[in-house]
Amino acid sequence: MKNYLRNDLVDLVPYAEEEKILAKYKLDTNESPWDIPSRVREALVKEIMDGSNFNRYPDSNSTLLREAIGEYCNVSSKQVVVGSGSDELIQMLVTAFIDKGDTVVFPTPSFSMYKIFTLIAGGRPVEIPLGIDFKYNVEDIKSAICKYDPKLVFLCSPNNPTGNIIGTNDVLEIAQNFDGIVVVDEAYGEFTQKSTINLIDKCPNIIVLKTFSKALGLAGLRIGYSISTPALAKQISKVKPPYNINSFSQKAAIITLENLDIVKKRVYEILKQREFLYQALINIPGIKVYPSEANFLLIHVPNGDSTWQKLIEKGILVRNFSQNPYLKNCLRVTIGDQIANQALVDALKEIMEE
Repeated sequence: MKNYLRNDLVDLVPYAEEEKILAKYKLDTNESPWDIPSRVREALVKEIMDGSNFNRYPDSNSTLLREAIGEYCNVSSKQVVVGSGSDELIQMLVTAFIDKGDTVVFPTPSFSMYKIFTLIAGGRPVEIPLGIDFKYNVEDIKSAICKYDPKLVFLCSPNNPTGNIIGTNDVLEIAQNFDGIVVVDEAYGEFTQKSTINLIDKCPNIIVLKTFSKALGLAGLRIGYSISTPALAKQISKVKPPYNINSFSQKAAIITLENLDIVKKRVYEILKQREFLYQALINIPGIKVYPSEANFLLIHVPNGDSTWQKLIEKGILVRNFSQNPYLKNCLRVTIGDQIANQALVDALKEIMEE
């Protein structure tokens, strides 16, 4: 069959979820270990039974959801743009601001979609390696900005898959000395309680990305959002697809924000379990554990592929990054509930003793 793909995309490696593997404990994609709270489900059922209007198109502007997000983040709803997960927001930003040949700078290892969407847009991706133990090096980023003159700089904090953050003052320094746009991806921000949203008033070139998929536990409903100045939000909205968030997802997100007491309890439990898992794993010979401020831990093992396969055989699925040149023999482990975390510890002890 004739290849109709653009020539510059022939060699593009798309994001591909690993083949579905059934496992008793799913610790590979950084989701919440708990389903939507019963209180939220009951409210959603009532909404549906009272008349859902699913025969009508959803509110294309997600007006009520943006107002709820604005209240949650202490910003104006005019600063909020809602997308189908952070992925769509990243694509929208690249589509809005990157012309063919423009440069986009981002750290590596980090979230793969920065590179993929840049290539799809015809932009030029420039990856800046993180430092020792995957720490951000602000001078390297500033040097890259001077050298490559990018239009966009992506900073993931906490960084996926390494779990470390970039300091607020470092973001401020980068943004104040750059006339392009700095995008701070805070998909895991609720687990660290640190945010750069308050920098937007000082630096109108900062855009913050957040999501309902992680701490708020709605990964299956695909809701992400950006926070920026109202002027930048207007520019981003020019490329937003119409009706991009379905009515059910909008309502579920609003009700979730009305039940933040449950979200906060769950975040607290994940942080407690993260500490338990970190302390348990650092005491297993052969395993190096990197400190994390997200809902996952990155670990280094003697043989990543073999350890990953043996964990699957024990009913535990984690993310294998061994094929990444910066993450040789590294596995990323989502923080699960107490039972799943203990099962992982017991399994890794057995594997490391073999």
